[in-house]
Amino acid sequence: MTETRRLTFYVNPLWRRVGFHTPLLNPWWGNPYEDVSVFAKQLFDANSFDTKYYDINDDIKMADMVLPPYPYVWYLRHNIALFNECVKTAREANLPLLIDGVGDIDYPIEIENAYVLRYGGYRFLQDPRRIQIPPLADDFLERYREGLFQIREKVSDKPVVGFSGWASLSPMQILRTVIKELPVRLRGVFDVRYRACTKGVLWRRKATNILKRSTLVNTNFQTRSSFSANVKTAHGDIRQLREEMIDTILQSDYALDVRGDANDSTRLFEILSLGRIPVIVDTERNFPFKDKVDYSSFALIVDFRDIKNLPERIAEFHKNILPEQFKQMQINARNAFVNYFRIDALMRHLVEELRARLSTSSPKEASYR
Repeated sequence: MTETRRLTFYVNPLWRRVGFHTPLLNPWWGNPYEDVSVFAKQLFDANSFDTKYYDINDDIKMADMVLPPYPYVWYLRHNIALFNECVKTAREANLPLLIDGVGDIDYPIEIENAYVLRYGGYRFLQDPRRIQIPPLADDFLERYREGLFQIREKVSDKPVVGFSGWASLSPMQILRTVIKELPVRLRGVFDVRYRACTKGVLWRRKATNILKRSTLVNTNFQTRSSFSANVKTAHGDIRQLREEMIDTILQSDYALDVRGDANDSTRLFEILSLGRIPVIVDTERNFPFKDKVDYSSFALIVDFRDIKNLPERIAEFHKNILPEQFKQMQINARNAFVNYFRIDALMRHLVEELRARLSTSSPKEASYR
C-alpha cells in the first residue's frame, strides 16, 4: 500500500475568532460544540481526524495549502472581510485554498485556485472546485451497541424496510414549501433532473407513503413530524428517539435512505455504521469517494425518477439475493463505513484526493488570475 504523504495547511493564529471553526481544526483548537448540540458534541469529543495525514503550520513557507479556519457560511454571516484576508494571503503566497463549504446550501464560491469541501450538490450541476466528503456521522455500533455487529439472516422472501425520521408536514408547511420551490419546480418541467431539488422531507414523505401502500414489502416505520436530532426541534427526548431509530434500522432487512435539506444524508452513513443495507433514493447525489467505493456492493440504489416502483425494486432485489450475499452486503456496509467514511478513516482519502488534484493542476490552473 502506497504511503500517503502528509499535507500541511497554513492557518494564521490571528485569524482565530469565537465561533464554530471547521472540524478539521478540532485536533488543535478543540471541540466548539456545546450541550445544545448533544450529538455533535458527543461525536467530536470521541472522534478526531487522523493527523498522520495532515497538520497545520503558522509558517506559510512550510505549507502546501491555505486553510481558512471557519466554514464559508460563518464568514458570510459574521466576517467576510476575514475570509477575504485568507484569500489574499493565499494569492500572495501563490498557494491553493481549501475551503470548508459544507452546509445544507452550496453557496457559490468563485475563487481561483480553491478546492471546496461539500457534502451536497447535484451530479448534473458540475463544480470543478468540489471535493465531496460524507456528512460526519457517529459510529452507532460502537457508541450504542458496544461494537457488537450482529448480522441479520435472510428469513423471509418478503423484505422488511425500516425508516425512522422526519417524514411528515402539516398542510400549511407543505404549501409554504411548494411556494418556495416554485422556481426550481418550473425548471423541472423542462429538465426532469431539477425535480431532484425538491425538499428532502417531501421525498421522504413520498417514499414512505408509496411503501406503506404496497403489499410487496413489510414496513417498519416511525415517521415523525419534526427533526429529532436537535433539542430545539425534537418532539420528545432526543436520546430515546435515537434509540428507537437504531432499533428500527437493526430490526429491518433494509433501511430507507432519502436526502435531507442538503442533497445528502447523514442517515446513510449511520445505517452503514450499523452494518445494514440501505435503500438509497438517488436524487442526483454526489457520492463521496465514488472512484474508490463500490456502492452497489452494500446498497440498493433507486433513481428518484423510478420512485413509484420502489416497492417492486426492493422486492425483486430481495427475492433474487442469496442468503450469503445478503450477509456479505451487511459486512461490506460496515467495512465501507470503517475504512472510508468514519472520521478516523476519512482524512487519508481526502488527502489522497487533494494530492491527486494538486499534482494534475496545470501552471495556469494552479495560479491566481
